[in-house]
Amino acid sequence: MTPFSPPLLLRNGHTQSILNGAGPRRWLMDRRCHALAAQQEFQLLDCGDGVRLTGAFNKSRCATDSLVIVLHGWEGSYTSTYVVSATTTLLNAGFDVFRLNLRDHGPSLHLNRGLFNATLTPEVTAAVQRIQQLYPARRTLLAGYSMGGNFALRIAADSGTELNLAATVAISPPLVPAHTMAILERRRSIYQHYFFSKWKRSLATKLYYFPDLAYGPLLDRCRNLHDINRFFIPDHTPCQTPADYFASYALTGQRLAHLTCPAWLITSGDDPLVPASDLSAVLPPQALTIERTNNGGHCGFLRNLRLDSWVEQRLVKIFSGLPG
Repeated sequence: MTPFSPPLLLRNGHTQSILNGAGPRRWLMDRRCHALAAQQEFQLLDCGDGVRLTGAFNKSRCATDSLVIVLHGWEGSYTSTYVVSATTTLLNAGFDVFRLNLRDHGPSLHLNRGLFNATLTPEVTAAVQRIQQLYPARRTLLAGYSMGGNFALRIAADSGTELNLAATVAISPPLVPAHTMAILERRRSIYQHYFFSKWKRSLATKLYYFPDLAYGPLLDRCRNLHDINRFFIPDHTPCQTPADYFASYALTGQRLAHLTCPAWLITSGDDPLVPASDLSAVLPPQALTIERTNNGGHCGFLRNLRLDSWVEQRLVKIFSGLPG
């Protein structure tokens, strides 16, 4: 593994996290997103039980007969800066790529009446199966960022054999979600403002399409993430309390015990949203390799002042080095 050692100006976790999706990098990836859109195949995926998800497929010009399915983070989408950047890198390395939108992310708020929540791994698993049918490849690979990485590891542990996954990589996944949410809920946190604004806007848009959900008055009174969780968790997830909900998608203890396909968990010691100490609560099975860098922030891993991504090159090396 090539060590990750960013320049001095990028050795701050907040700097890495923010620059990953803002400023010059975002402007550059917006242009690349237009290029991807010109060549993509947009798909509406039937995931069974009336559930529909969306995504886009791009074929590499020098295909290796390997398909990477990329999952974004919470309140991201298939056009998120880090997803577009990773897709471009993977395509250039010869991998076909499908960027999957989780429920209520990207242009999909109108498709399903039920709200997105972190327990919905069955429908994402069904989406992976449908993608494999549409774009058969010798190898299927799964990569996820943040919440998408959390989904990826749980799917690999629960259904990796059934899906015949060749490998899974999770980048900066929440390990103890209750700890991550506690960080997000801190007063005057830039992360609280960012996620609260985006989530509240998504929930308001959802209500436009499904007014019978009738949570408008509750949403209007919400001033922070804690306020939303107070009605969202008992009313729109299988759980009744925040403690039960956040525990339902934790990666701690034996949660990944049934993981048999090769998997990597990549995280950084200065991640402002996922405490490095949470790694001690994960009991990694033999198939899981944990890579912890000193720097990198949350999903950042920017390796130079051009804001190129080290972790994207790591994805290519992992996926290219697999047997077969």
